[in-house]
Amino acid sequence: LEPGGRRKVVLATNVAESSVTVPGVTAVVDTGLVRILESDPAVGLDRLRLGRVSAASAEQRKGRAGREAEGLCVRLWGAADQRALRPFERPEIVRADLTSVVLQLLAWGERDLSAFRWFEAPAPAALEAALELAGALGAVDADGALTELGRTLVRLPAQPRLARLLVAGHA
Repeated sequence: LEPGGRRKVVLATNVAESSVTVPGVTAVVDTGLVRILESDPAVGLDRLRLGRVSAASAEQRKGRAGREAEGLCVRLWGAADQRALRPFERPEIVRADLTSVVLQLLAWGERDLSAFRWFEAPAPAALEAALELAGALGAVDADGALTELGRTLVRLPAQPRLARLLVAGHA
């Protein structure tokens, strides 16, 4: 990342959408692909799916070139594909399982999840589904309060279903 005389090219990924400026970058090659976190109901876990970039993300990637001087962005798709891109990516809060978030909020002492001041509120059905799963895992009691097992699950760096398997396997 240090400045130097060698040419720097960014192969655009989600990382290229960050606001980090890498000195000396003058070209971006964008495949138009992105890994998108979303809930997979078939396995009950979040997964990364390969999908098309949104128009907003493509513009953000393009901005990596030319931050300090004139730059070039090579997009590996045509004008018709560009027009077909959705304007923005759907927020992660509407795509991913909220059980981890719900357990974390409960661990922090939040009691009324619907009254929590979300930046972008999830659908009530998504919160209900997360609480239902948390209950099935034994992480919350009938009143929706975090159990001791729930506190253990929150501390593990894994999705709640996987964390529950780890705890069960350790016992």
